[in-house]
Amino acid sequence: MKKCLLFLAVGVFTMLFNSCESEESDFKKVDSEISDKTYGYYDSEYFLVANRGSSTVTVFDAKTTDFVKEITLPDEGAQPTYLAHSKKNNTVYVGDFSNKKVIYYDADSFELKGEIEIEEGAFHMWLNDYANQLWVNNIVSKTTSVIDLNSNTVLQNLPLPTNEIPELTDNAVQHDVTISPSGYAAYVTVLDGSDKSYVVMYNTQTLAYIKHEVVGGDAHILPVGRKLYVPTQNANKLTVLNRFNLNQQAEIPFSSTHGITNSRRFVFTTGIADNKIGVLDRYRNKVISEITTDYDIPHNLAVNRRGKVLFLSHSGGTATKVIFYKVKRNGTLKKLSEYDSGSNPFGVLHY
Repeated sequence: MKKCLLFLAVGVFTMLFNSCESEESDFKKVDSEISDKTYGYYDSEYFLVANRGSSTVTVFDAKTTDFVKEITLPDEGAQPTYLAHSKKNNTVYVGDFSNKKVIYYDADSFELKGEIEIEEGAFHMWLNDYANQLWVNNIVSKTTSVIDLNSNTVLQNLPLPTNEIPELTDNAVQHDVTISPSGYAAYVTVLDGSDKSYVVMYNTQTLAYIKHEVVGGDAHILPVGRKLYVPTQNANKLTVLNRFNLNQQAEIPFSSTHGITNSRRFVFTTGIADNKIGVLDRYRNKVISEITTDYDIPHNLAVNRRGKVLFLSHSGGTATKVIFYKVKRNGTLKKLSEYDSGSNPFGVLHY
């Protein structure tokens, strides 16, 4: 009898161990893209900024912060807004607001490789190599272009989800976008007036609407582990959602919160109207430090692979500055240097 009980106990333990091991394996798979970006080993590492008013993209060394190269977009009057990088394709993608296209370049040589026709007003974009897709919000056409990275063609231009969210008004427009680390789901923020935004979740395989959640006005979005951080500038807070079901987990006060990025323990956000950068401890969902910027309109952020250097663009019609900060182990920031990048430095990228 004792032998039978011992055998049964061992069997149950083995089953539980295998179950936990399987769950851990699934979690690692889901978060593998973040792990690749954070802990991978590369010979070169870059920060890029799209200079919307100069039709250029400036490239910096993300380890040393040195200037590397300036890329001029091929079309006259081009307005580069946001950027994305495919590790699998070794390619950088640049949205051109005024010319209804995405231009793409070799990620090492920065040589022009081609272009993809989309709809008008290319704005926030996000790429995922597991989904093999690039999503671009076109804020003039009010569509989201879903691009297949194998063929570099548009799979579909998604309209506003008016059937699924009938309360959307004529002011509604797609704004920010991200894709889950596993590539299963995409999330688009839809702005609708100054006080209300929607986080809309889509299946990347079928491009079907899954569900949505209401948040504050002027919402942006970032996936971090199992969470979605949603800065809502007009509500002066970051809303933290569960990435799998969009259930709200926390609210973190921070005035005029706008741009957002992360590295390991920390989440960084800009207070765009207050000339601030805030640093959050993502395990406690708490602001642990902040700094006042030297220039107006701190907009978009990126952080290098080791989490030691933060890169910031200051936007606006006459703006030119990008700033590098040292990230200390306790989460405080210290300015390292600044650079005149071009007119209206806008979206930023790290890879």
